[in-house]
Amino acid sequence: MTSSIPLIPRSNQDEANPTSSEIKPTLAVHPYANTTQIDKVVVDKDRQLLLHQYSVPSEHKDFVHANPPNPPQYRKFTVFTAGSIEMGDAVNWQPLMAGLLRDLPITVCNPRKGHWDQSITQQAKDKYFKQQVKWELDALEQADVICFFFDTATKSPVSLLELGLWAGSDKVIVCCGDKYWKSGNVHLTCERYDIPYVKNFEDLVREVKKMLEQKGMRRDENGDLVGENVHVTKEKPKKKTQLEAEKAKLQREIDELRAKLGAHSKM
Repeated sequence: MTSSIPLIPRSNQDEANPTSSEIKPTLAVHPYANTTQIDKVVVDKDRQLLLHQYSVPSEHKDFVHANPPNPPQYRKFTVFTAGSIEMGDAVNWQPLMAGLLRDLPITVCNPRKGHWDQSITQQAKDKYFKQQVKWELDALEQADVICFFFDTATKSPVSLLELGLWAGSDKVIVCCGDKYWKSGNVHLTCERYDIPYVKNFEDLVREVKKMLEQKGMRRDENGDLVGENVHVTKEKPKKKTQLEAEKAKLQREIDELRAKLGAHSKM
């Protein structure tokens, strides 16, 4: 679905973060009632989201901001906002990122839903928990760019898990300040896997746009995508053993073809 995303003026960014409650995503109804507001206003004490150059872009007609549990409407290019949520205690950076990208003909998948019911057990057997995790795993697979933001005041263990899962995918960008408790691990992992690494939010926005262009996003003078804006479904990432088996099979086929060509040339 496409949403209008009001942004907070730069002068107020150190006091509050824009909330996706303003975005009004459609959420599934379940029987639980003890909810925690995930999109509550969190004071940005470390001024992590401060932008030196700030403007509100007009929303492109093809822009989509997707929230769980509704299946995303994918465009040709998709950005997934991975990173700190911490049950709503992290600074609310995801809708700000979506807002700063809304002039692009892309999909932004934001896993930060409006509220979370505390009655939901974080176990695989809980259907509502499973629904949320499946939404995130599916969207991570289909994304062309995965941007991670680690709030320095959080632990964010799931974000660390997701970074490890996608470190070698060539579609990850990381923003992590030195105050984050595992910043050294994150930094060294990014160095090992040649992942773009920045320490402030403004640079993260810039790197996301840069990677989209590197992935092939081109726009005409009207800001529309050059070519059809149609999503091509991506396959689930293959294990190294699968890739090695496919490579070995291909090499056998090449060797057999060369042998046949060699026999034919001798005739």
